[in-house]
Amino acid sequence: MKKVFYSIIILLLTQSYAFAQQTISGIVFDENAQPLVGVNVFIKETFEGASSDLDGRFSFLSDVNASVTLCAMMLGYETYEHKGSGEGMSDLIIRMRPTAMFLDGVTVTASIFQLKGSSQFEGMNAVEIVTTAGSAGDLYGSLATMPGTQAVGESGRLFVRGGESREVQTYIDDMRVLNPYTTTAANEPVRGRYSPFMFDGMNFSLGGYDSEYAQGLSSVLPLYTKDESLVSKYGVNFSSVGAGGGGTYSADKGSVSVSLDYQNLAPYFSVVPNSRDWASPYQLFNGGAQFRYNPDRKSVLKLYTGYDRTTFSINEDSRRLKLDENNAYLNATYKHELYSGYNLFGGAAFSGRSQAVGSAISAGDKVGLNERELHLKLKLYKRYSSLFKMQAGVETMRLFSEERYDGEVFNHDEVSHSVDAIFATGSFYLSDKLNMVVSSRLEHTSFDGGWNFNPRLVVNYKVKQVDLSAILGRYTQLSESRYLYRSQDLSAESCIHYIFGAYHQSGKQFYRAEAYYKKYDNLALVENGVLSNGGYGYSKGLDFFYSNESLFRNLECRLSYSLNLSERKYQDYPVFDVPQYASRHNASVVLKYNVQALRSIVGVTNRVASGRPYHNPNKDGFMNAYAPSYNSLDLSITYLASKKVIVYASASNLFGRRNIYDYTYDSAPDANGVYAGKPVKTASRNFFFVGVFITLGGNTAYDVSNF
Repeated sequence: MKKVFYSIIILLLTQSYAFAQQTISGIVFDENAQPLVGVNVFIKETFEGASSDLDGRFSFLSDVNASVTLCAMMLGYETYEHKGSGEGMSDLIIRMRPTAMFLDGVTVTASIFQLKGSSQFEGMNAVEIVTTAGSAGDLYGSLATMPGTQAVGESGRLFVRGGESREVQTYIDDMRVLNPYTTTAANEPVRGRYSPFMFDGMNFSLGGYDSEYAQGLSSVLPLYTKDESLVSKYGVNFSSVGAGGGGTYSADKGSVSVSLDYQNLAPYFSVVPNSRDWASPYQLFNGGAQFRYNPDRKSVLKLYTGYDRTTFSINEDSRRLKLDENNAYLNATYKHELYSGYNLFGGAAFSGRSQAVGSAISAGDKVGLNERELHLKLKLYKRYSSLFKMQAGVETMRLFSEERYDGEVFNHDEVSHSVDAIFATGSFYLSDKLNMVVSSRLEHTSFDGGWNFNPRLVVNYKVKQVDLSAILGRYTQLSESRYLYRSQDLSAESCIHYIFGAYHQSGKQFYRAEAYYKKYDNLALVENGVLSNGGYGYSKGLDFFYSNESLFRNLECRLSYSLNLSERKYQDYPVFDVPQYASRHNASVVLKYNVQALRSIVGVTNRVASGRPYHNPNKDGFMNAYAPSYNSLDLSITYLASKKVIVYASASNLFGRRNIYDYTYDSAPDANGVYAGKPVKTASRNFFFVGVFITLGGNTAYDVSNF
């Protein structure tokens, strides 16, 4: 919004009056006597002004003769004001000082990837995600190419720095999403429920995140919807897996958006072989709507609702497994800028999922799952000066979870609890090179009546052309529901993060290196049939990231490498050992080439990972074997057929590599005393996608049928 505001200012100020009486001119320098380009120089309370050129010079005509105030304004610098007579304002020399406020936009904090809205990653918007080869337009699939993530191809979920997928929390407009993934058959990768086009900003934290966010031991992914949509647009899409459509109607003070999508894999499986015996292939119906209301420039009210229904059935192990799931999410937020300079935020979110699985364990049985969560939040934030800003708030999360098994044995598991918290964050901009963020969170969990105090500290310091960042923080999360069903005495699990990073940007090249250590405690542990909080563990490693948009013309390159060493004793692990999902080495190469003559973007992604450990009961020890290494070469092509038609095609694992992630073994040995095993792998080695996106109204093709 600030960028739009300043653009309007520039436009207005350049419309000088033709009958001006004198010339106001000068040159603008920074603190190092270097000329500043694009500084807005204008006479206060008038439309008279100009912007500085490549040499820092400005000049405009004015008919104001009386005493006036000349202002110079540019993002990242303190506003300059000079009072005097208009007749005497020629050949001025203006020196502008950097303001600490600029650090909000350019300081690179350890473990935070601002995928849009920062100078380092502003190119990674929805289009960037869609055109990343291997993602097939999925938000989480694209993030899996970032450093710190680990290849768990049979899952599709995010695993970050030696943590489980449940340790990564997704937030939409700062409100938690209980179930951000779709549901698929076992060992088939899931996808995110929400289109990347829905979001205006995406911040991916690898750890050390702000105290406002909760219930994630490893990471959070805050997503932000657009505050306003200024144009009406409508569109439809057709693909190899389904069809959809929708659009946005924009009015003076708000807008309404609707999106519908239907997927059915039956036609796809008739062309591309699949090793599973599908009785009824995967089907998904998804619908979403958002209402935005902007009564004035200081307020915005947003309502979002999403619903999807998933069904499929598979013949396997002498039974027909059938899934029927309904998932709903409702989000309402309100932001208002108060006259006192405070900014008010209030939000409410509801997540609900009901799931019925027939023949889940044996033929004829039925497993039912019912989950609901209500999240309420209220916070205030204010910038008191260019050196200090503060945020404080309260919130509550109320969760109900119920699981039923109805077969030969009837069992009913149910848990209902709440997490109530207060949080505060203070940001101190001590100089243009040093800033510090101090935050804390106090939580009360009704489940065990326990209190958790989670302090966090972030320090950023700039040494010449290198940004240094360090984080220390404590994080807590309740155990999985399957353990909460069994015990009413489990306290929250905890993890302490120690993170240090160094970053350097030169033109369109960006370098990033981070080291981290995570100490886990109070993990759920089952020993000799007894459940307790006796589990513990650690995860440590190094992450490296390099991006270059100027290596060759029209070519973008991203390189990532992660080293992770982690061990745990938790759940039913009998000894302290490496978790099954954790791979030691992960690396990815992402290339995108813009073929301007063909109006196309070609994307290539190659992702590799070392083999993950697994337990072979035919050998001594625990986690005593390793699966083969993982490798997938992916390709995507985005073709702009016209201003309103886009054709997108992608192919994963081009060479058809047989990636094996794990092995499962029979519970009892055969006549020779050998436990029979089989590899864990996806049913299809490749996935091909072809889609056509058509704009029916409006001039923007990339978001033809989304928000």
